[in-house]
Amino acid sequence: MDGSDSFPKRNAPSDTLALPELLATSSGDIPPAMLKHPDASAYLGYLTNLSLHDLQSEPTSLSSSSAQLTNALTTLCHTSYPTFLSLHATASTLTTSISSLSSSLDSLLSILPSLESSARTFAQETREIQKERRKASLVLEHHDKLYDVLSLPMLLDSCIRNHNYNEALLLASHASTLSQRFSHNSLIQSVRAECDGRVQAMLVQLLGVLSDQAKLPALFRAVNFLRKMEVMDEQELALAFLSGRGAYLDRALSAVETEMKGTMEGDQGQDREAPARYLKRYVDIWREGVQDVISQYNTIFLERAPSTSSATTPTLLHMLLSTFATYRIQSLLDLLRQNLPMISDPAHLTALLTQLTYCSTSFARLGLDFRGFLAPIFVDAVRTGIKQGFEAAADAWCAPLTTTGKPGKSVQKPSQLLVASSAVSSLPKPTPAQLQALLSNPVNVPPQVLASYPHLAVYLNAILTALNSLRMLAPVELMGDILAELEITLAKSGLALLRYARDKPWKTLKRSSISEEPSKEDEIIDVTMELYFTVLVPFVRRALVEGVYSSSMEGVHQNTVSELEQVVNEWKEIRLKG
Repeated sequence: MDGSDSFPKRNAPSDTLALPELLATSSGDIPPAMLKHPDASAYLGYLTNLSLHDLQSEPTSLSSSSAQLTNALTTLCHTSYPTFLSLHATASTLTTSISSLSSSLDSLLSILPSLESSARTFAQETREIQKERRKASLVLEHHDKLYDVLSLPMLLDSCIRNHNYNEALLLASHASTLSQRFSHNSLIQSVRAECDGRVQAMLVQLLGVLSDQAKLPALFRAVNFLRKMEVMDEQELALAFLSGRGAYLDRALSAVETEMKGTMEGDQGQDREAPARYLKRYVDIWREGVQDVISQYNTIFLERAPSTSSATTPTLLHMLLSTFATYRIQSLLDLLRQNLPMISDPAHLTALLTQLTYCSTSFARLGLDFRGFLAPIFVDAVRTGIKQGFEAAADAWCAPLTTTGKPGKSVQKPSQLLVASSAVSSLPKPTPAQLQALLSNPVNVPPQVLASYPHLAVYLNAILTALNSLRMLAPVELMGDILAELEITLAKSGLALLRYARDKPWKTLKRSSISEEPSKEDEIIDVTMELYFTVLVPFVRRALVEGVYSSSMEGVHQNTVSELEQVVNEWKEIRLKG
Protein backbone atom coordinates (compact mmCIF):
# COMPACT_ATOMS: atom_id res chain seq x y z
CA MET A 1 0.00 0.00 0.00
CA ASP A 2 1.15 3.49 -0.68
CA GLY A 3 2.54 5.26 2.38
CA SER A 4 0.80 8.47 1.38
CA ASP A 5 -2.55 6.79 1.94
CA SER A 6 -1.64 5.14 5.33
CA PHE A 7 0.05 8.02 6.91
CA PRO A 8 -1.58 11.40 6.81
CA LYS A 9 0.68 14.34 6.27
CA ARG A 10 1.07 17.18 8.71
CA ASN A 11 2.39 20.50 7.94
CA ALA A 12 5.68 21.30 9.71
CA PRO A 13 6.62 24.75 10.72
CA SER A 14 8.53 26.51 8.02
CA ASP A 15 11.38 27.46 10.35
CA THR A 16 12.20 23.85 11.32
CA LEU A 17 14.21 21.32 9.21
CA ALA A 18 12.41 18.49 7.51
CA LEU A 19 12.96 14.97 8.83
CA PRO A 20 14.92 13.74 5.80
CA GLU A 21 17.20 16.71 6.06
CA LEU A 22 17.65 16.21 9.73
CA LEU A 23 18.52 12.52 9.26
CA ALA A 24 20.91 13.38 6.49
CA THR A 25 22.76 15.85 8.70
CA SER A 26 22.75 13.72 11.85
CA SER A 27 23.70 10.38 10.46
CA GLY A 28 26.31 9.66 7.90
CA ASP A 29 25.31 6.01 7.47
CA ILE A 30 22.28 6.76 5.39
CA PRO A 31 23.04 7.92 1.89
CA PRO A 32 21.21 11.08 0.96
CA ALA A 33 19.96 9.53 -2.26
CA MET A 34 18.12 6.84 -0.31
CA LEU A 35 16.34 9.43 1.72
CA LYS A 36 15.16 11.09 -1.45
CA HIS A 37 13.53 7.90 -2.70
CA PRO A 38 9.72 8.25 -2.83
CA ASP A 39 9.20 5.20 -0.61
CA ALA A 40 11.60 6.59 2.00
CA SER A 41 9.91 9.93 1.89
CA ALA A 42 6.52 8.33 2.29
CA TYR A 43 7.71 6.23 5.24
CA LEU A 44 9.26 9.19 6.96
CA GLY A 45 6.03 11.08 6.44
CA TYR A 46 4.22 8.14 7.99
CA LEU A 47 6.53 8.19 11.01
CA THR A 48 5.97 11.85 11.55
CA ASN A 49 2.26 11.27 11.77
CA LEU A 50 2.49 8.55 14.44
CA SER A 51 1.76 9.17 18.04
CA LEU A 52 4.49 8.77 20.57
CA HIS A 53 3.25 5.42 21.69
CA ASP A 54 3.03 4.16 18.21
CA LEU A 55 6.33 5.59 17.41
CA GLN A 56 7.94 3.83 20.34
CA SER A 57 6.41 0.52 19.35
CA GLU A 58 7.43 0.90 15.74
CA PRO A 59 10.93 -0.68 16.20
CA THR A 60 9.34 -3.75 17.71
CA SER A 61 6.88 -3.95 14.91
CA LEU A 62 9.64 -3.58 12.39
CA SER A 63 11.76 -6.26 14.09
CA SER A 64 8.79 -8.63 14.07
CA SER A 65 8.12 -7.93 10.48
CA SER A 66 11.82 -8.41 9.70
CA ALA A 67 11.90 -11.73 11.51
CA GLN A 68 8.78 -12.89 9.67
CA LEU A 69 10.24 -11.85 6.41
CA THR A 70 13.51 -13.58 7.22
CA ASN A 71 11.68 -16.78 8.12
CA ALA A 72 9.55 -16.53 5.00
CA LEU A 73 12.64 -15.92 2.93
CA THR A 74 14.48 -18.80 4.54
CA THR A 75 11.51 -21.05 3.96
CA LEU A 76 11.28 -19.82 0.38
CA CYS A 77 14.96 -20.44 -0.22
CA HIS A 78 14.72 -23.85 1.25
CA THR A 79 11.71 -24.88 -0.70
CA SER A 80 12.51 -23.11 -4.00
CA TYR A 81 16.26 -23.38 -4.22
CA PRO A 82 16.12 -25.48 -7.47
CA THR A 83 14.22 -22.69 -9.00
CA PHE A 84 16.82 -20.17 -7.93
CA LEU A 85 19.59 -22.39 -9.23
CA SER A 86 17.77 -22.73 -12.52
CA LEU A 87 17.21 -19.03 -12.65
CA HIS A 88 20.87 -18.46 -11.97
CA ALA A 89 21.94 -20.89 -14.65
CA THR A 90 19.45 -19.44 -17.00
CA ALA A 91 20.59 -15.92 -16.26
CA SER A 92 24.23 -16.97 -16.81
CA THR A 93 23.29 -18.67 -20.06
CA LEU A 94 21.21 -15.70 -21.06
CA THR A 95 24.10 -13.40 -20.37
CA THR A 96 26.39 -15.59 -22.47
CA SER A 97 23.75 -15.86 -25.23
CA ILE A 98 23.21 -12.14 -25.20
CA SER A 99 26.95 -11.64 -25.57
CA SER A 100 27.05 -14.16 -28.43
CA LEU A 101 23.99 -12.55 -29.96
CA SER A 102 25.59 -9.20 -29.72
CA SER A 103 28.69 -10.53 -31.47
CA SER A 104 26.55 -12.16 -34.15
CA LEU A 105 24.56 -8.98 -34.60
CA ASP A 106 27.78 -7.06 -34.99
CA SER A 107 28.93 -9.56 -37.62
CA LEU A 108 25.53 -9.40 -39.31
CA LEU A 109 25.63 -5.63 -39.38
CA SER A 110 29.06 -5.73 -40.96
CA ILE A 111 27.91 -8.26 -43.59
CA LEU A 112 24.61 -6.56 -44.44
CA PRO A 113 26.09 -3.95 -46.89
CA SER A 114 27.77 -6.64 -48.99
CA LEU A 115 24.60 -8.76 -48.81
CA GLU A 116 22.57 -5.84 -49.98
CA SER A 117 24.98 -5.19 -52.83
CA SER A 118 24.91 -8.85 -53.83
CA ALA A 119 21.13 -8.90 -53.68
CA ARG A 120 20.94 -5.85 -55.96
CA THR A 121 23.42 -7.42 -58.38
CA PHE A 122 21.43 -10.66 -58.40
CA ALA A 123 18.21 -8.77 -58.98
CA GLN A 124 19.73 -6.95 -61.94
CA GLU A 125 21.16 -10.14 -63.39
CA THR A 126 17.90 -12.04 -63.05
CA ARG A 127 15.71 -9.23 -64.34
CA GLU A 128 15.92 -10.40 -67.99
CA ILE A 129 15.41 -13.98 -66.91
CA GLN A 130 12.34 -12.94 -65.00
CA LYS A 131 11.05 -11.10 -68.05
CA GLU A 132 11.59 -14.19 -70.20
CA ARG A 133 9.92 -16.35 -67.60
CA ARG A 134 7.00 -13.97 -67.47
CA LYS A 135 6.82 -14.05 -71.26
CA ALA A 136 7.04 -17.82 -71.26
CA SER A 137 4.36 -17.99 -68.64
CA LEU A 138 2.20 -15.62 -70.66
CA VAL A 139 2.81 -17.62 -73.81
CA LEU A 140 1.93 -20.83 -72.01
CA GLU A 141 -1.19 -19.23 -70.63
CA HIS A 142 -2.31 -18.12 -74.13
CA HIS A 143 -0.87 -21.06 -76.03
CA ASP A 144 -4.08 -21.99 -77.84
CA LYS A 145 -4.73 -18.46 -79.04
CA LEU A 146 -1.14 -18.03 -80.20
CA TYR A 147 -1.24 -21.33 -82.04
CA ASP A 148 -4.38 -20.25 -83.85
CA VAL A 149 -2.75 -17.01 -84.91
CA LEU A 150 0.56 -18.57 -85.96
CA SER A 151 -1.19 -21.30 -87.93
CA LEU A 152 -3.07 -18.78 -90.10
CA PRO A 153 -0.46 -18.78 -92.94
CA MET A 154 -0.34 -22.59 -92.96
CA LEU A 155 -4.12 -22.87 -93.03
CA LEU A 156 -4.32 -20.21 -95.72
CA ASP A 157 -1.76 -22.06 -97.84
CA SER A 158 -3.64 -25.33 -97.42
CA CYS A 159 -6.92 -23.72 -98.47
CA ILE A 160 -5.30 -22.21 -101.55
CA ARG A 161 -3.71 -25.50 -102.60
CA ASN A 162 -7.07 -27.23 -102.21
CA HIS A 163 -8.84 -24.40 -104.11
CA ASN A 164 -10.96 -23.49 -101.07
CA TYR A 165 -10.79 -19.82 -101.95
CA ASN A 166 -13.77 -18.75 -99.84
CA GLU A 167 -12.17 -20.08 -96.64
CA ALA A 168 -8.87 -18.56 -97.71
CA LEU A 169 -10.46 -15.12 -98.05
CA LEU A 170 -12.02 -15.46 -94.58
CA LEU A 171 -8.64 -16.33 -93.07
CA ALA A 172 -6.98 -13.43 -94.88
CA SER A 173 -9.66 -11.08 -93.59
CA HIS A 174 -9.13 -12.37 -90.06
CA ALA A 175 -5.38 -11.77 -90.36
CA SER A 176 -6.04 -8.23 -91.60
CA THR A 177 -8.35 -7.54 -88.65
CA LEU A 178 -5.74 -8.78 -86.18
CA SER A 179 -3.11 -6.63 -87.85
CA GLN A 180 -5.24 -3.51 -87.48
CA ARG A 181 -6.11 -4.35 -83.89
CA PHE A 182 -2.50 -5.02 -82.86
CA SER A 183 -0.74 -2.59 -85.12
CA HIS A 184 2.38 -2.40 -82.90
CA ASN A 185 2.79 -6.13 -82.39
CA SER A 186 5.65 -7.41 -84.53
CA LEU A 187 4.48 -11.02 -84.33
CA ILE A 188 1.02 -10.18 -85.61
CA GLN A 189 2.51 -8.04 -88.37
CA SER A 190 4.80 -10.91 -89.36
CA VAL A 191 1.81 -13.26 -89.56
CA ARG A 192 -0.03 -10.64 -91.63
CA ALA A 193 2.94 -10.39 -94.01
CA GLU A 194 3.01 -14.17 -94.48
CA CYS A 195 -0.73 -14.20 -95.09
CA ASP A 196 -0.33 -11.43 -97.65
CA GLY A 197 2.24 -13.57 -99.44
CA ARG A 198 -0.19 -16.49 -99.54
CA VAL A 199 -2.92 -14.15 -100.81
CA GLN A 200 -0.61 -13.05 -103.62
CA ALA A 201 -0.07 -16.72 -104.46
CA MET A 202 -3.85 -17.16 -104.56
CA LEU A 203 -4.12 -14.14 -106.82
CA VAL A 204 -1.57 -15.66 -109.19
CA GLN A 205 -3.42 -18.98 -109.08
CA LEU A 206 -6.76 -17.35 -109.87
CA LEU A 207 -5.24 -15.36 -112.71
CA GLY A 208 -3.71 -18.62 -113.93
CA VAL A 209 -7.19 -20.12 -114.12
CA LEU A 210 -8.11 -17.37 -116.57
CA SER A 211 -5.27 -18.40 -118.89
CA ASP A 212 -5.79 -22.18 -118.65
CA GLN A 213 -8.27 -24.50 -120.25
CA ALA A 214 -11.48 -23.87 -118.32
CA LYS A 215 -15.20 -23.75 -118.89
CA LEU A 216 -17.61 -20.96 -117.97
CA PRO A 217 -18.40 -22.15 -114.37
CA ALA A 218 -14.72 -22.30 -113.40
CA LEU A 219 -14.02 -18.91 -115.00
CA PHE A 220 -17.06 -17.32 -113.37
CA ARG A 221 -15.98 -18.69 -109.99
CA ALA A 222 -12.43 -17.39 -110.43
CA VAL A 223 -13.66 -13.92 -111.41
CA ASN A 224 -16.00 -13.78 -108.42
CA PHE A 225 -13.17 -14.58 -106.05
CA LEU A 226 -10.99 -11.94 -107.71
CA ARG A 227 -13.80 -9.47 -107.13
CA LYS A 228 -13.94 -10.43 -103.47
CA MET A 229 -10.20 -9.91 -103.14
CA GLU A 230 -10.71 -6.28 -104.21
CA VAL A 231 -7.27 -6.02 -105.79
CA MET A 232 -8.62 -4.82 -109.16
CA ASP A 233 -11.56 -2.77 -110.25
CA GLU A 234 -14.06 -4.11 -112.76
CA GLN A 235 -12.26 -2.72 -115.81
CA GLU A 236 -8.90 -4.12 -114.72
CA LEU A 237 -10.52 -7.45 -113.97
CA ALA A 238 -12.14 -7.54 -117.39
CA LEU A 239 -8.80 -6.70 -119.00
CA ALA A 240 -7.12 -9.49 -117.02
CA PHE A 241 -9.84 -11.90 -118.15
CA LEU A 242 -9.41 -10.99 -121.81
CA SER A 243 -5.62 -11.18 -121.51
CA GLY A 244 -5.76 -14.60 -119.87
CA ARG A 245 -8.22 -16.08 -122.37
CA GLY A 246 -6.25 -14.49 -125.19
CA ALA A 247 -3.06 -16.12 -123.90
CA TYR A 248 -4.79 -19.52 -123.80
CA LEU A 249 -6.07 -19.02 -127.34
CA ASP A 250 -2.59 -17.99 -128.52
CA ARG A 251 -1.12 -21.17 -127.07
CA ALA A 252 -3.70 -23.29 -128.87
CA LEU A 253 -3.00 -21.48 -132.14
CA SER A 254 0.75 -21.76 -131.63
CA ALA A 255 0.37 -25.51 -131.18
CA VAL A 256 -1.36 -25.70 -134.56
CA GLU A 257 1.41 -23.63 -136.13
CA THR A 258 4.11 -25.83 -134.58
CA GLU A 259 2.36 -28.94 -135.82
CA MET A 260 2.15 -27.49 -139.32
CA LYS A 261 5.85 -26.55 -139.33
CA GLY A 262 6.77 -30.05 -138.18
CA THR A 263 4.66 -31.56 -140.96
CA MET A 264 6.21 -29.33 -143.61
CA GLU A 265 9.74 -30.02 -142.38
CA GLY A 266 9.01 -33.75 -142.34
CA ASP A 267 7.71 -33.64 -145.90
CA GLN A 268 10.55 -31.29 -146.90
CA GLY A 269 8.05 -28.85 -148.34
CA GLN A 270 6.54 -31.40 -150.78
CA ASP A 271 3.09 -31.40 -149.18
CA ARG A 272 1.28 -28.58 -150.97
CA GLU A 273 -1.88 -29.14 -148.99
CA ALA A 274 -0.17 -28.44 -145.66
CA PRO A 275 -0.84 -24.64 -145.69
CA ALA A 276 -4.53 -25.26 -146.46
CA ARG A 277 -4.85 -27.83 -143.66
CA TYR A 278 -3.08 -25.45 -141.32
CA LEU A 279 -5.40 -22.55 -142.13
CA LYS A 280 -8.48 -24.75 -141.85
CA ARG A 281 -7.42 -26.02 -138.43
CA TYR A 282 -6.36 -22.52 -137.39
CA VAL A 283 -9.70 -21.01 -138.37
CA ASP A 284 -11.61 -23.74 -136.52
CA ILE A 285 -9.68 -23.18 -133.30
CA TRP A 286 -9.78 -19.39 -133.74
CA ARG A 287 -13.55 -19.37 -134.25
CA GLU A 288 -14.24 -21.64 -131.30
CA GLY A 289 -11.80 -19.83 -129.04
CA VAL A 290 -12.89 -16.27 -129.85
CA GLN A 291 -16.58 -17.17 -129.69
CA ASP A 292 -16.08 -18.81 -126.31
CA VAL A 293 -14.24 -15.77 -124.97
CA ILE A 294 -16.93 -13.37 -126.19
CA SER A 295 -19.80 -15.45 -124.79
CA GLN A 296 -18.00 -15.97 -121.49
CA TYR A 297 -17.20 -12.26 -121.25
CA ASN A 298 -20.82 -11.31 -121.94
CA THR A 299 -22.05 -13.69 -119.27
CA ILE A 300 -19.54 -12.72 -116.58
CA PHE A 301 -19.10 -8.98 -117.08
CA LEU A 302 -22.09 -7.68 -119.02
CA GLU A 303 -25.07 -9.83 -118.08
CA ARG A 304 -24.04 -10.41 -114.46
CA ALA A 305 -22.11 -7.26 -113.68
CA PRO A 306 -21.92 -6.36 -109.94
CA SER A 307 -24.39 -3.81 -108.67
CA THR A 308 -21.58 -1.61 -107.35
CA SER A 309 -20.44 -0.73 -110.88
CA SER A 310 -20.56 2.91 -111.90
CA ALA A 311 -22.64 4.28 -114.74
CA THR A 312 -19.65 4.38 -117.14
CA THR A 313 -18.51 0.84 -116.38
CA PRO A 314 -20.73 -0.96 -118.97
CA THR A 315 -19.48 1.35 -121.71
CA LEU A 316 -15.87 0.70 -120.81
CA LEU A 317 -16.50 -3.04 -120.60
CA HIS A 318 -18.10 -3.03 -124.06
CA MET A 319 -15.12 -1.06 -125.34
CA LEU A 320 -12.68 -3.65 -124.00
CA LEU A 321 -14.62 -6.47 -125.65
CA SER A 322 -14.76 -4.58 -128.94
CA THR A 323 -11.00 -3.96 -128.79
CA PHE A 324 -10.33 -7.64 -128.11
CA ALA A 325 -12.55 -8.81 -130.95
CA THR A 326 -11.07 -6.26 -133.37
CA TYR A 327 -7.55 -7.31 -132.49
CA ARG A 328 -8.38 -11.00 -132.95
CA ILE A 329 -10.07 -10.39 -136.30
CA GLN A 330 -7.13 -8.27 -137.44
CA SER A 331 -4.71 -11.03 -136.43
CA LEU A 332 -6.73 -13.56 -138.43
CA LEU A 333 -6.78 -11.29 -141.46
CA ASP A 334 -3.00 -10.74 -141.22
CA LEU A 335 -2.48 -14.50 -141.06
CA LEU A 336 -4.68 -14.98 -144.11
CA ARG A 337 -2.72 -12.33 -146.05
CA GLN A 338 0.49 -14.11 -145.15
CA ASN A 339 -0.54 -17.70 -145.86
CA LEU A 340 -3.19 -17.62 -148.58
CA PRO A 341 -0.60 -16.96 -151.34
CA MET A 342 1.03 -20.28 -150.33
CA ILE A 343 -2.13 -22.20 -151.34
CA SER A 344 -1.94 -23.00 -155.02
CA ASP A 345 -5.09 -25.10 -155.29
CA PRO A 346 -8.17 -22.88 -155.71
CA ALA A 347 -10.34 -25.69 -154.34
CA HIS A 348 -8.70 -25.18 -150.99
CA LEU A 349 -9.16 -21.43 -151.30
CA THR A 350 -12.84 -21.98 -151.99
CA ALA A 351 -13.20 -24.27 -148.99
CA LEU A 352 -11.42 -21.74 -146.79
CA LEU A 353 -13.61 -18.91 -148.06
CA THR A 354 -16.72 -20.95 -147.33
CA GLN A 355 -15.46 -21.79 -143.86
CA LEU A 356 -14.62 -18.16 -143.12
CA THR A 357 -17.99 -17.02 -144.48
CA TYR A 358 -19.83 -19.34 -142.12
CA CYS A 359 -17.57 -18.18 -139.31
CA SER A 360 -18.30 -14.53 -140.08
CA THR A 361 -22.02 -15.29 -140.28
CA SER A 362 -21.96 -16.84 -136.82
CA PHE A 363 -20.06 -13.83 -135.51
CA ALA A 364 -22.57 -11.49 -137.12
CA ARG A 365 -25.01 -12.43 -134.36
CA LEU A 366 -22.51 -10.90 -131.98
CA GLY A 367 -22.08 -7.81 -134.11
CA LEU A 368 -18.70 -8.90 -135.53
CA ASP A 369 -19.40 -9.56 -139.20
CA PHE A 370 -16.04 -9.39 -140.99
CA ARG A 371 -17.07 -10.77 -144.39
CA GLY A 372 -16.30 -7.44 -145.99
CA PHE A 373 -12.60 -7.82 -145.09
CA LEU A 374 -12.30 -11.28 -146.66
CA ALA A 375 -12.93 -10.31 -150.28
CA PRO A 376 -9.76 -8.18 -150.80
CA ILE A 377 -7.59 -10.83 -149.17
CA PHE A 378 -8.94 -13.68 -151.28
CA VAL A 379 -8.84 -11.49 -154.39
CA ASP A 380 -5.12 -10.89 -153.78
CA ALA A 381 -4.60 -14.60 -153.10
CA VAL A 382 -6.37 -15.56 -156.35
CA ARG A 383 -4.37 -12.93 -158.25
CA THR A 384 -1.12 -14.28 -156.81
CA GLY A 385 -2.08 -17.89 -157.42
CA ILE A 386 -3.14 -17.45 -161.04
CA LYS A 387 -0.07 -15.33 -161.70
CA GLN A 388 2.14 -18.09 -160.34
CA GLY A 389 0.30 -20.63 -162.49
CA PHE A 390 0.82 -18.54 -165.62
CA GLU A 391 4.47 -17.95 -164.78
CA ALA A 392 5.06 -21.65 -164.19
CA ALA A 393 3.47 -22.48 -167.56
CA ALA A 394 5.57 -19.81 -169.28
CA ASP A 395 8.78 -21.03 -167.65
CA ALA A 396 8.04 -24.60 -168.70
CA TRP A 397 7.41 -23.37 -172.28
CA CYS A 398 10.50 -21.18 -172.48
CA ALA A 399 12.99 -23.59 -170.92
CA PRO A 400 13.45 -25.90 -173.93
CA LEU A 401 13.60 -22.94 -176.33
CA THR A 402 16.64 -21.21 -174.90
CA THR A 403 20.03 -21.96 -173.38
CA THR A 404 20.23 -18.72 -171.45
CA GLY A 405 21.72 -19.32 -168.02
CA LYS A 406 22.34 -23.01 -168.80
CA PRO A 407 25.89 -23.40 -170.07
CA GLY A 408 26.65 -26.61 -171.87
CA LYS A 409 23.02 -27.44 -172.60
CA SER A 410 21.98 -27.87 -176.20
CA VAL A 411 18.59 -26.95 -177.64
CA GLN A 412 16.47 -29.47 -179.53
CA LYS A 413 15.61 -29.01 -183.16
CA PRO A 414 12.03 -27.97 -184.01
CA SER A 415 11.36 -31.41 -185.47
CA GLN A 416 12.29 -32.95 -182.11
CA LEU A 417 10.64 -30.41 -179.82
CA LEU A 418 7.70 -28.77 -181.50
CA VAL A 419 5.99 -31.44 -183.57
CA ALA A 420 5.16 -35.10 -183.13
CA SER A 421 7.39 -37.47 -185.11
CA SER A 422 4.38 -38.86 -186.99
CA ALA A 423 3.43 -35.42 -188.25
CA VAL A 424 6.82 -34.21 -189.44
CA SER A 425 6.28 -35.25 -193.04
CA SER A 426 2.87 -33.57 -193.29
CA LEU A 427 2.43 -30.69 -190.88
CA PRO A 428 -1.25 -30.22 -189.96
CA LYS A 429 -2.54 -26.67 -189.86
CA PRO A 430 -6.01 -25.18 -190.00
CA THR A 431 -7.44 -23.53 -193.09
CA PRO A 432 -8.89 -20.01 -192.89
CA ALA A 433 -12.37 -21.51 -192.65
CA GLN A 434 -11.26 -23.74 -189.79
CA LEU A 435 -9.69 -20.74 -188.05
CA GLN A 436 -12.97 -18.87 -188.37
CA ALA A 437 -14.82 -21.90 -186.98
CA LEU A 438 -12.48 -22.06 -184.03
CA LEU A 439 -13.70 -18.64 -182.93
CA SER A 440 -17.24 -19.97 -182.55
CA ASN A 441 -16.45 -23.41 -181.11
CA PRO A 442 -17.22 -24.06 -177.41
CA VAL A 443 -14.48 -22.80 -175.17
CA ASN A 444 -14.40 -26.06 -173.24
CA VAL A 445 -13.16 -28.00 -176.28
CA PRO A 446 -9.44 -27.39 -177.05
CA PRO A 447 -8.39 -27.16 -180.70
CA GLN A 448 -7.62 -30.66 -181.95
CA VAL A 449 -4.99 -29.39 -184.35
CA LEU A 450 -2.66 -28.72 -181.42
CA ALA A 451 -2.52 -32.43 -180.57
CA SER A 452 0.16 -32.88 -183.22
CA TYR A 453 2.34 -30.27 -181.55
CA PRO A 454 3.30 -31.63 -178.07
CA HIS A 455 5.04 -28.51 -176.79
CA LEU A 456 2.06 -26.33 -177.68
CA ALA A 457 -0.35 -28.88 -176.21
CA VAL A 458 1.55 -29.08 -172.93
CA TYR A 459 1.66 -25.31 -172.70
CA LEU A 460 -2.07 -25.07 -173.45
CA ASN A 461 -2.85 -27.69 -170.82
CA ALA A 462 -0.83 -25.77 -168.21
CA ILE A 463 -2.73 -22.55 -168.93
CA LEU A 464 -6.09 -24.32 -169.02
CA THR A 465 -5.28 -26.01 -165.70
CA ALA A 466 -4.73 -22.59 -164.14
CA LEU A 467 -7.96 -21.28 -165.68
CA ASN A 468 -9.94 -24.32 -164.56
CA SER A 469 -8.75 -23.76 -161.03
CA LEU A 470 -9.79 -20.12 -161.34
CA ARG A 471 -13.37 -21.14 -162.24
CA MET A 472 -13.94 -22.32 -158.65
CA LEU A 473 -13.14 -18.88 -157.26
CA ALA A 474 -13.16 -16.15 -159.88
CA PRO A 475 -13.56 -12.63 -158.50
CA VAL A 476 -15.30 -10.47 -161.05
CA GLU A 477 -13.09 -7.48 -160.35
CA LEU A 478 -10.03 -9.55 -161.26
CA MET A 479 -11.03 -10.32 -164.85
CA GLY A 480 -9.12 -7.37 -166.28
CA ASP A 481 -6.05 -8.03 -164.14
CA ILE A 482 -6.01 -11.74 -164.92
CA LEU A 483 -6.47 -11.06 -168.62
CA ALA A 484 -3.55 -8.66 -168.46
CA GLU A 485 -1.42 -11.29 -166.67
CA LEU A 486 -2.45 -13.89 -169.24
CA GLU A 487 -1.47 -11.60 -172.11
CA ILE A 488 1.85 -10.84 -170.43
CA THR A 489 2.45 -14.58 -170.13
CA LEU A 490 1.45 -15.20 -173.74
CA ALA A 491 3.65 -12.31 -174.86
CA LYS A 492 6.60 -13.73 -172.94
CA SER A 493 6.06 -17.19 -174.41
CA GLY A 494 5.52 -15.80 -177.93
CA LEU A 495 8.66 -13.70 -177.66
CA ALA A 496 10.64 -16.77 -176.62
CA LEU A 497 9.27 -18.62 -179.67
CA LEU A 498 10.19 -15.70 -181.98
CA ARG A 499 13.74 -15.64 -180.60
CA TYR A 500 13.95 -19.40 -181.08
CA ALA A 501 12.94 -18.94 -184.70
CA ARG A 502 15.31 -16.01 -185.20
CA ASP A 503 18.41 -17.32 -183.40
CA LYS A 504 18.01 -20.98 -184.46
CA PRO A 505 20.00 -22.32 -181.48
CA TRP A 506 19.59 -25.93 -182.68
CA LYS A 507 22.07 -25.24 -185.50
CA THR A 508 24.88 -25.61 -183.00
CA LEU A 509 24.11 -29.33 -182.97
CA LYS A 510 26.15 -31.66 -185.14
CA ARG A 511 24.29 -32.96 -188.08
CA SER A 512 23.10 -36.49 -187.56
CA SER A 513 22.51 -39.19 -190.09
CA ILE A 514 18.85 -38.22 -190.19
CA SER A 515 18.57 -35.75 -193.02
CA GLU A 516 15.96 -33.16 -192.34
CA GLU A 517 16.32 -30.28 -194.69
CA PRO A 518 16.93 -26.93 -192.98
CA SER A 519 13.88 -25.68 -194.83
CA LYS A 520 11.81 -28.33 -193.02
CA GLU A 521 12.92 -27.04 -189.63
CA ASP A 522 12.02 -23.53 -190.65
CA GLU A 523 8.64 -24.73 -191.87
CA ILE A 524 7.96 -26.41 -188.52
CA ILE A 525 8.79 -23.19 -186.71
CA ASP A 526 6.61 -21.14 -189.03
CA VAL A 527 3.64 -23.45 -188.56
CA THR A 528 4.18 -23.54 -184.83
CA MET A 529 4.25 -19.75 -184.63
CA GLU A 530 1.14 -19.53 -186.77
CA LEU A 531 -0.69 -22.00 -184.55
CA TYR A 532 0.53 -20.19 -181.46
CA PHE A 533 -0.65 -16.74 -182.51
CA THR A 534 -3.77 -17.69 -184.49
CA VAL A 535 -5.08 -20.67 -182.52
CA LEU A 536 -3.63 -20.92 -179.01
CA VAL A 537 -3.65 -17.22 -178.08
CA PRO A 538 -7.26 -16.49 -179.13
CA PHE A 539 -8.46 -19.73 -177.58
CA VAL A 540 -6.95 -19.12 -174.13
CA ARG A 541 -8.18 -15.54 -174.15
CA ARG A 542 -11.71 -16.78 -174.92
CA ALA A 543 -11.29 -19.50 -172.31
CA LEU A 544 -10.64 -16.85 -169.68
CA VAL A 545 -13.22 -14.26 -170.71
CA GLU A 546 -16.03 -16.52 -171.93
CA GLY A 547 -15.28 -19.78 -170.17
CA VAL A 548 -14.40 -18.53 -166.73
CA TYR A 549 -16.31 -15.25 -166.52
CA SER A 550 -19.09 -16.00 -169.03
CA SER A 551 -18.44 -12.64 -170.63
CA SER A 552 -17.78 -11.70 -174.27
CA MET A 553 -14.62 -10.60 -175.96
CA GLU A 554 -16.42 -7.56 -177.33
CA GLY A 555 -16.90 -6.32 -173.76
CA VAL A 556 -13.16 -6.35 -173.10
CA HIS A 557 -11.77 -2.89 -173.65
CA GLN A 558 -8.11 -2.11 -173.86
CA ASN A 559 -6.98 1.44 -174.20
CA THR A 560 -3.27 0.85 -174.70
CA VAL A 561 -1.31 -1.53 -176.89
CA SER A 562 -0.42 -4.55 -174.76
CA GLU A 563 2.83 -6.50 -174.89
CA LEU A 564 0.98 -9.37 -176.53
CA GLU A 565 -0.13 -7.14 -179.40
CA GLN A 566 3.44 -5.95 -179.87
CA VAL A 567 4.67 -9.53 -180.08
CA VAL A 568 1.85 -10.42 -182.52
CA ASN A 569 2.76 -7.47 -184.68
CA GLU A 570 6.40 -8.53 -184.60
CA TRP A 571 5.37 -12.03 -185.75
CA LYS A 572 3.28 -10.59 -188.54
CA GLU A 573 6.25 -8.54 -189.73
CA ILE A 574 8.45 -11.63 -189.73
CA ARG A 575 5.75 -13.53 -191.61
CA LEU A 576 5.48 -10.82 -194.25
CA LYS A 577 9.25 -10.73 -194.69
CA GLY A 578 9.35 -14.51 -194.95
